[in-house]
Amino acid sequence: GGRRRRDHARLSGKPHAAFALPGSWDMGQALPQPPALLAAAAAAAVAAFGALPLGVSAPDPAEASAREAEATAPRNEAGCSQAMPSVADVVAVDMAAGRSNLGPRESLSSLTDEFRFNLKFGEKVRHLEQRGYIGWRRIRGDGNCFYRSVGFGLLEQLIVSPVQRRVSFTAVLYDRLAALRFADAEQASAHADFLGRIARLRSGAGWQEPPRSEAEITAFGLLYRCLRDPKNGSDAALIRALRRLTADHLLAHQNEETAEGSGITFNDVCVCSDYDSVEDFCSRVVLPDGRDAETLCQQALPAALGIAVRIAFLDREAAREANFQDFGLSEAGGKNKLQQWLPLVHVQLRPGHYDLLYWREASSESDRVAAAAAAANAESGGRRLDCHPFISALGVRPPP
Repeated sequence: GGRRRRDHARLSGKPHAAFALPGSWDMGQALPQPPALLAAAAAAAVAAFGALPLGVSAPDPAEASAREAEATAPRNEAGCSQAMPSVADVVAVDMAAGRSNLGPRESLSSLTDEFRFNLKFGEKVRHLEQRGYIGWRRIRGDGNCFYRSVGFGLLEQLIVSPVQRRVSFTAVLYDRLAALRFADAEQASAHADFLGRIARLRSGAGWQEPPRSEAEITAFGLLYRCLRDPKNGSDAALIRALRRLTADHLLAHQNEETAEGSGITFNDVCVCSDYDSVEDFCSRVVLPDGRDAETLCQQALPAALGIAVRIAFLDREAAREANFQDFGLSEAGGKNKLQQWLPLVHVQLRPGHYDLLYWREASSESDRVAAAAAAANAESGGRRLDCHPFISALGVRPPP
C-alpha cells in the first residue's frame, strides 16, 4: 500500500497527500502538528521527491523554534503561557473564568501579538493603524460580546463627553429604555436600577456616586469597575435591555426594507435564513441570553439606539486589508443632520467574537462623524455601506 503510493507519486510527478504541508494556518487555530513534526515532514518530502511540494515553503528555523517553544510552554486555564504572564494573560484568565466582562484599553500591538504567527492577521492590524485606529479593549466572549461591546462603547463616550452632549443624548436614550417592561420581578428590579444610572447621566452627573473612601476615582473608572464585575448586575441589565431594544425594533419594522430601494424586508431576510418570521428570529436569536448576534442584529441595535456602529472584519480571508461595514453612519448626513452629536462606536469582529476598537479623535465630534462617513463612502466606491451584508447573499446589489 504505502510503497505503491510512493511509486505512483514518483511516476506521476505528484506528491502523495501524506507529504502535503499547509502553507499557513488560520488565526486562532491550533497548529495541526508540532513544529518538529512539520520540519520532519518537510525533510521527508525533500528526501522522497528532491524538493518540497508545489506551494509549500521551507519552515523558517527561527519561526519553527519560536513555535516549538510556544507549543511546549506550560499553559494556564485560558491557554496562555505561564513562562512570563503579561497583563493580557491575566485578563484572558479572568475572562475565561468568568471573573471579568471587560479588559483594560490596550495598544494595537498587543492585538498583533495575539496572533503573531499569522502574517495576514498582522497585516490587517497594521491596516487598522493606517486608518487611524489607536487601541482596542477585550470583551468577554460569552455570546453577549456584540451587545456588550456596543453598550459599553456608547456609555464610555457618554461619560467622557461634555455635559451638554451627554444630557441631550441620554434624555432620548432614557425614554427608550424606560419604555421596556420585564415580567420577571428580579429582572424588573435590575432594570430599574440600571435606569437610575442612566437618569444620573441625563441629569449631568456620573454613572454612580463615588464611595467616600475613593472620592478621587474618575467617572469613567466608576463605569468601568461597575460593568467589569459580573457580580454587579449592571452588565446583565445592560445586555438584557439592548437585546429587547433590538427585538422591538425588528418587530416594529419587519415589513420595511432593510435598505432604501433594496426591495428586501427584514422579514424576507429572516425567512431566507430559515426562520419562520421576524418574531421567530427574535425569540431564537435576539432575546436569549448568551446567543451570538447574527445577521440583522448588527443593523437593528444601532438603529434602536440612534447611534452609528462601524465593524472592522478581521477575518481569515487572504486580503491584507480589513473590511469595514457601517450601520447608521450615513444618517449623519441625512435625517440626523440637525443632531449636533452622533455617537460612533467602533468594534472589531474576529470569527465568532467582537471586541472594542478606538479611533483617533478628530478636531470635533461633527468632524469625526463626517470624516468617517467620507472615508466609508470613498472606500466603497461611492455605494452605501449601511446596507445589510445579507442583501449581497440574496443577489441584490446595494443601491447607489
